[in-house]
Amino acid sequence: MSEKYAVPALERANAVLALLAIEPYTWTLSELSRHLHISKSTMYSLLMTMERLHWVNRDRHDTYALGGAIGKFVSAYAGQYDLIEEFRRLAQPVMRKLQETIQLARLEEADVLYMAKIEAPSPVQMVAGPGVRFPAHATGLGKSLLACLANDQVCRIFPDEKLQSVTEHTIDNRTALLQELARIRDDGYALDLQEGVMGFCCAAAPIRRANGEAVAAVSCSMPIHQWEVKQADTIEAITDLAARLTPIL
Repeated sequence: MSEKYAVPALERANAVLALLAIEPYTWTLSELSRHLHISKSTMYSLLMTMERLHWVNRDRHDTYALGGAIGKFVSAYAGQYDLIEEFRRLAQPVMRKLQETIQLARLEEADVLYMAKIEAPSPVQMVAGPGVRFPAHATGLGKSLLACLANDQVCRIFPDEKLQSVTEHTIDNRTALLQELARIRDDGYALDLQEGVMGFCCAAAPIRRANGEAVAAVSCSMPIHQWEVKQADTIEAITDLAARLTPIL
């Protein structure tokens, strides 16, 4: 990867964290400064910032170790991949039952990021796959996750009233989106009726932690002629899949 856009402060922080991961509560500020060839003033600012963010802890001897925030990052990282593996296992029978593609995604600001997909053996497929981002308000996955947020959080994500139109059926204003999210909260699932891709519909439901926080969502997408036949079964299967994925978080 090009170093053109590298951020030196992050590179220094990474060097400190890498050293503390190997030798916790061994290094003082001065020792870190000498060992990593970072000036004391810069190291002081770096450590004070990381301590405030709980990236590092300092003991009574003024030596440092990784902080609680790093543990949370590690846990979330591991949980993400546990979730993907469990999704692959539990979504397979759902795909076989419905004969339609099942997807897993999480919310990243105003987009959804697709994490995994169990593809149905169909000649007609949606193009979205792992690593693809898509406007959240134009997908069932995104709307199901946005519905788990308070309205003021949604408004911070979408500060403008006007929203991007992906198809002629996309919700194109924030007021209508908030009304749609209220319905989704009542129903427990979201629908995408040709809002993201013309000719395709889907049902989606959020996957929650025990505290109610939504961390991802699952959906089933299909051509509109199949949706007319499978809608009720799809909604039931997807809400059940989301509920079965919840206990692993």
